[in-house]
Amino acid sequence: MPVLTTLPPLLLLVVVGVSGVSKLFDLGSAATTMRALRLGALPARPTVAAAASAELAVALGLAFGTRELFSGAAVASLVVTLAFLTVAVHAQQQHSTDECGCFGRVASTRVGPWMTARNVALTVLAAATLAGSIVDPPSIALLPRTFGDPASMLALAVTGAAVAVIGASFRPDSATATAAAELPLLTPDGTVVVPRQRALRGRAQLLLFVRRGCAPCEALIERATTDLAELDAIDVRLIAAVGDDQRLATDEPIHTDLSGRFAESLGVPPERPAGILLTTTGDRLLPFAVGAEETNLLIDTVVAALREQRLD
Repeated sequence: MPVLTTLPPLLLLVVVGVSGVSKLFDLGSAATTMRALRLGALPARPTVAAAASAELAVALGLAFGTRELFSGAAVASLVVTLAFLTVAVHAQQQHSTDECGCFGRVASTRVGPWMTARNVALTVLAAATLAGSIVDPPSIALLPRTFGDPASMLALAVTGAAVAVIGASFRPDSATATAAAELPLLTPDGTVVVPRQRALRGRAQLLLFVRRGCAPCEALIERATTDLAELDAIDVRLIAAVGDDQRLATDEPIHTDLSGRFAESLGVPPERPAGILLTTTGDRLLPFAVGAEETNLLIDTVVAALREQRLD
């Protein structure tokens, strides 16, 4: 039995099949997924539903297709995986490090080098599948052929092990993020504060990361003295890494990250301004806000929520 028409399509159909089904069962998170991938301009639910449908069509074609149908599914698999790879590279170039929810509720994947590497691997599998369909188009569908032959059952076991290895990269590094939130900050009055500890004591933390010489950051610092002042139910912290907090006035409410690693270890990308909300459970409320527009939208959302809470 040709290897190229067995192992690569088996692995591919399991991954895209699980991915497609998971997306369809978690369409409520479509907007979060699109923001994480920096595709917020596209309609969230229709785009995610279309991607999931394409994945399921590929999986079914690889599983039950023969000859021309299998070849068509192989071509489609390469198109789909190349599209996913392009989106992953785009999101990484836009400094996204959010959990994209690419596998719905089954697993969470952080945007970054590992996600891009995984998409490269899937693209290679799709290319190998297409090559196999050209060299020797199967006359018997993949699943019946696999379950009817002992050698193919061994191939299926190998495929399952490979899926397990790939699946290990889907798990978010929440433990690392939690440890990062324990890093201390130097407050404007010279005391030391640990934001996560404050959050666990019942004060949610709105963390806004700024840098000197950045016009939107200067506007955000100015805003901190106006409508941010009404956020008395939570702690608002303007944060700059050591070296980035050259204060022009002593009354500016900027916290200094003495380690220089607070934002990075939380997974916050280097673009400034950026923002994240730590809830009273000590967890990050994803996705991150990156850039002036998203950061101000995060602030507006928090302000609106607190105003509504007061009315209630």
